[in-house]
Amino acid sequence: MPLIDFRRRERFSVVPILGYAGLKTAGLTAQQCLHDPKLHAQLIRSNSIQFKPDAVLSLMDLTVEADSFGVKPTLKDYDPPEIRIHLPIESITGPAESNGSDKMSLMVEAARQAARQVDVPVGFFVTGPFTLAGQLVGIQQLVTGLMWAPEKTAKLIENCTVTVADYAKRLTSTEIDFLIMADMSSSLISPKYFEQFAKDPISRVVKSASKEIILHICGRTNHLLKQMSETGVAAISIDQNVPLADALNATRESVLIFGNYSPTGLSMEKPETIQHNVTRMLTTVNEAGDVVASTGCDIPSTTPPENIRTFIDAVKSYGH
Repeated sequence: MPLIDFRRRERFSVVPILGYAGLKTAGLTAQQCLHDPKLHAQLIRSNSIQFKPDAVLSLMDLTVEADSFGVKPTLKDYDPPEIRIHLPIESITGPAESNGSDKMSLMVEAARQAARQVDVPVGFFVTGPFTLAGQLVGIQQLVTGLMWAPEKTAKLIENCTVTVADYAKRLTSTEIDFLIMADMSSSLISPKYFEQFAKDPISRVVKSASKEIILHICGRTNHLLKQMSETGVAAISIDQNVPLADALNATRESVLIFGNYSPTGLSMEKPETIQHNVTRMLTTVNEAGDVVASTGCDIPSTTPPENIRTFIDAVKSYGH
């Protein structure tokens, strides 16, 4: 399904970043799903059935590509894996062999199975090249390298770009409908450095994929909105720190905006508060056809299922 079909007709489409928050009600753990494509597809189908979003997503695991370089993440039962031990930048001498990565192969197989089991569009995640570089060497070493070792850092990001592009190509060879590229760490850099080290790598991954891509960057991205929309992506996903109206004004008309309910708020608020806040969020862009109601980032695993249903139902009933 082309992302353009999410443009508003009778109502706003609603596609929250929902993965880990559905694990407990599905009777599954993250470790089970990330090691077994059948169970991962089962979780995606469960989230589609119990919450009824307009599209459903895989678990957001931003360690998949890093694992192919030999970095081993710490696994958790209900939250995303995380990387605590990084590599020296000198040790990364080329792209990872994506076809040889067990974790990538498991995710591609999960995509293949999920797309055949779910009636609504299905999206899977890839890691943005800049963020992958930070996963490999640590964000402090990466940002320092931008200033003091730009050639070495550019080579690192080049290796990451090739790896992500190959992985994106594999994922989009399945029957899934779109990708979300999560490039969180790029919110930490200036427009100058984004232009130099992040924008072209994103564009190259977009060109490598046979399906459309949503670019998701957490944090304060007001300073990057225009550049984000120039990468060739079909949509950008923004955090709660960026007003939806500002994102609409700063980006190209052909780019959809996904956002941007607070995930933390969603996990803690009462249902009546969520209903009120959804109305307030959508009222700011009431006439816009280019907005898809979503969350500013991944919904925490501790979020009550009732709150997620309230969010989705409130969007669907807005204006009626």
